[in-house]
Amino acid sequence: MKSNPVSIIRVDLIMISVVLIWGMNFSIMKGLYTWFDPLAFTALRFSVAVATLSLVLKMRGLSLGVEKADLPRVIGLGFLSNTIYQLLFVIGLANTTSGNAALLMASTPVIAYLAGVLLGREHFSRKVLGGILLSAAGVAAIVWFAKGGVSLTLNRRGDAMILGAAACWGWYTGSVARLIVKYGALRLTYQLMFWGTLLLLPLVLPSALRQSWASIPARGWLAFCYSTFLSIVYSYLAWSYAIRHAGVPRTAVYSNVTPLIALIGGWLILGERPVIAQLLGAALILAGVFLVRTQRAGING
Repeated sequence: MKSNPVSIIRVDLIMISVVLIWGMNFSIMKGLYTWFDPLAFTALRFSVAVATLSLVLKMRGLSLGVEKADLPRVIGLGFLSNTIYQLLFVIGLANTTSGNAALLMASTPVIAYLAGVLLGREHFSRKVLGGILLSAAGVAAIVWFAKGGVSLTLNRRGDAMILGAAACWGWYTGSVARLIVKYGALRLTYQLMFWGTLLLLPLVLPSALRQSWASIPARGWLAFCYSTFLSIVYSYLAWSYAIRHAGVPRTAVYSNVTPLIALIGGWLILGERPVIAQLLGAALILAGVFLVRTQRAGING
């Protein structure tokens, strides 16, 4: 089944907003760990996000549930994309550099596209795969030549966990399209987050109980709101919307723009001037996104 035609410019703008948010969130989350235990932060972050999505659904008069036949798959994808992914990402980020994390997360679009092909959700295209790999090479150039961007001696456990997180998010992205078409982005995002959080809470509750919540300053709570309402609630909804209307590869490849946003932000805000190799990396990312973007969107039914 094909998605209803939606302006490609609209999807582009939505995904640009997501990568802008996620590009900043790497540094914001690293800063949040000054006050928050990573697992306590995750417990509160997703509890608030689930409550917010539930309120939005009720205000719009939409059903919260899914058909019983789809429930095992919804629970499984929620466990993969919210429980396992979040545990691997937050603990991995605490044990590696932001640069290492950005570089390893560049494998997400490749995994998502191959998962979509293997599951029959996407048609194989050398042009699409080439565009994704080209953008991943651009990410490597940007991060590798960044000042302090990649560490070859840091804890390998953190890097391995980030790579595992990329695999989880990639597989989720490549396999969720049919459910999004059936239930819509808002309802399905709520369901996946609800079940993922329900399975996550027993694992992170001890850390939440040990957290000194009263010691967190106002700027810490402000950063928490950014990471919860923008990076999770809005961005997860936008991601599902883009998969529904633009397909897996054209959505997933945008995640490789995130390090480019971080590069531009460092240049404008911190005065960190990029080197020529990083500018070449930026060109590769944009070229790869263009190649994938020009492919016809569609979701196999």
